[in-house]
Amino acid sequence: MTFWIDLWKLFLLVGVVLFAGMSVWVIVAGFRDIRRMCSRLEHSHDETAEQ
Repeated sequence: MTFWIDLWKLFLLVGVVLFAGMSVWVIVAGFRDIRRMCSRLEHSHDETAEQ
């Protein structure tokens, strides 16, 4: 019986660790994309203002 409890604890721990890792990955990548988008928008705005 303890085998199944330990197995499910392991699955839960692996799931939580994967979720935390993917959350950090999405936050970092999203922040980088937002910075890139704002930079492109500012560059595009500067080009249209010059014309």
